[in-house]
Formats: sequence, structure tokens, C-alpha cells
Amino acid sequence: MTTYRVGVIGAGFIAVRGHIPAYQRLPNVRLEAICDVDGQRAASVAAQFGIPHVFTDYRTMLQEADLNLVSVCGPNVLHAPMTIEALEAGCHVICEKPMAVTPAQAEAMVAAAERTGRALTVGLHMRYEPHTVVLKALAEAGVLGKVYYARATMWRRSGIPGYGSWFTNRDLAGAGTVMDIGVHALDLTLHILGFPQPLAVSAITGAYFGPRRQGLGWWGSDIVCEGPARCDVEDNAVAFIRLADGAALTLEVSWASYARPEERYQFLGTEGGADIAPEMYGRERRLHVYRQEYGQAVDITPELPQYSNTGQDRLIADFLNRLERGEPPLITPRQQLTVVRLLHGILESSATGREVVLT
Repeated sequence: MTTYRVGVIGAGFIAVRGHIPAYQRLPNVRLEAICDVDGQRAASVAAQFGIPHVFTDYRTMLQEADLNLVSVCGPNVLHAPMTIEALEAGCHVICEKPMAVTPAQAEAMVAAAERTGRALTVGLHMRYEPHTVVLKALAEAGVLGKVYYARATMWRRSGIPGYGSWFTNRDLAGAGTVMDIGVHALDLTLHILGFPQPLAVSAITGAYFGPRRQGLGWWGSDIVCEGPARCDVEDNAVAFIRLADGAALTLEVSWASYARPEERYQFLGTEGGADIAPEMYGRERRLHVYRQEYGQAVDITPELPQYSNTGQDRLIADFLNRLERGEPPLITPRQQLTVVRLLHGILESSATGREVVLT
């Protein structure tokens, strides 16, 4: 079994709460190095988790540390350059979502992975949640038939991350709720649908709470950027997407709203429908399937697997297991190139007030 010597870029919330503990729980992983522009933060995290080497420049880390896997957890706009340089240094990469902030960056990342022969995946852990795993299997078995409409909703009451941090700074984040939680909703939905090609998108985004310092969440608030605190990204987005297989997809995401928090995914197919709604049904019964059997309408609540670890744990473990078997990752770079093109299309459509053709 290969031993993976891991370097983590970024010592903030995402790394500390997600990536680092997940790596530590795997027997074939050694956390060798951590890098952050805030040297004091990096040193503190290194001491907390027993990471031997600390860097403030990721290029120096790639040159001096003996690594074969890098976890990229920095601001969104740095995902592409950090990932590409890690791939070219001979490392496999798990990059946090979104893969990139522009299609050109995502294309360069795909090209780098293919050129170097290194594996690249993106940290969209919701692919590994119980409801996603079960519904994907049901969809592949034909239980829903041809899905002709899907709706993805992620609404928060007060969930703007890290006011004044890179999360609310367009120069570093690229966008707000669209690239933070919209990417999760889009990836999960397209995964269930089999990743049909998006053809066109029409969208409206807005900043209704962040500029007024309302609807603020707590995570990321300790990562403060230099200069005055900024919030120049959107906190709400609605999009209508036409897909190449004839289906339609509606996306509704909000960091903050005067509404009950909701995470919901609905799928309407020719043979059945599905509804993932933990706030409505409860987490243990969050997936419902609707069918017609023997002339009668039936509602089915599939039993969901009970995992003892997190979705992030399962994503990293599955990525390494697939590397051992010589298989591509579940979350492929080319799928994420499609997602980035769609994210960019949503922002462009809102900015121009017109439908954006994506092909």
C-alpha cells in the first residue's frame, strides 16, 4: 500500500475542520507539511495536529517537503495556480471547491492533470452523503426513468461566512453564494442526472444582506484580510438552466434570507420522482421516492446507510483507494470544468441581464 505524504495549503476553517482530521484518520497517510501566509496560524495548527514542517510559501513547500499529495484549501482565486504547480511537482491534488473561478483556469487545471499524469479531484463531499449515494444508485437502476426536471435549493437564514475575510472579497473569492454553496447544489444535482451538458442559463443574483452586515455566519470570521472589511459578492442567486438531454434545472441558493433554512433537491422523472429534504422529513428519512405501482401511488422512504465518519473522510479515503486501483476519481476534473462553466454563466447572465449560451 502506498504511503501518501501530504502537504496542506491553507490553515483556515476548511483545512482544520475538514481536510486535516480526515487525513489523520487514515492509516496510509502522513501529514508532512502545512503552509499558510499567516505563519503564526500555520504554526499553531501544526502544533495542534502534530504536523512537522511549517511554510509560509507554498512554492517553497513543494520544493523542500517530500510530498506526493497536496490538499489545496486556500482562497478560490488561488486554486488554479496552486493546483497546477502541485501537479507539476509530481503530486496528486485534492482541491477545495470550486475547482476554479473561471473556465480558463479550470481548463488549465484539466490540462495540467492530463499532462502530468497526476490525479486531481475536487472536495465536493456531498457526493458521499448517504442520500446522494442511495439516490444515485436508484437513478442508475432506472427507478426515476428519464428525469426531465430538477430543482436544487440551499437557503440559509444567517450564513454569510467570514465577513471581512476572503469569503466576502470578490478579488479572492471570485463570487459569493454561487461559488460557495451553489457549486455543491449544482454538482450533486448534475451527478444524479448523469452530468448532462448544460446548454444555456438565465440567472439573477443580488447582494441584499452582506453589504448591510446582516445575515452573518460565524465560520471563517477569524481569517481577516488586510485593509477595510469588504463584502462585494452576491448573497442570493436564482438560475434556470437548460440541459442537453432536454431536462431543465432550477437553482436557488442564498447565504441569508428571511425564510426557514432549507436544503432540498427535487427530481421529476417519467417513472418516478425523488425529494431530498432533511428539514421537512428529518435527517434519517430525508430521501423520499414517489412511484406508481400496480395502479397505486406509493411513497417510498429508502433506508440510508449509517456512516461513522464524515463525507470529507469518505471523499479522501475513496480518492486514495481509487489511486491504489489505478482508477479515476469519482469527482473528475472534466466534470468540474462543466460546473465552473455553469457557475461563470450564472454570474455572466446576471451581470448582462441576458441568457448565456454555454456550448
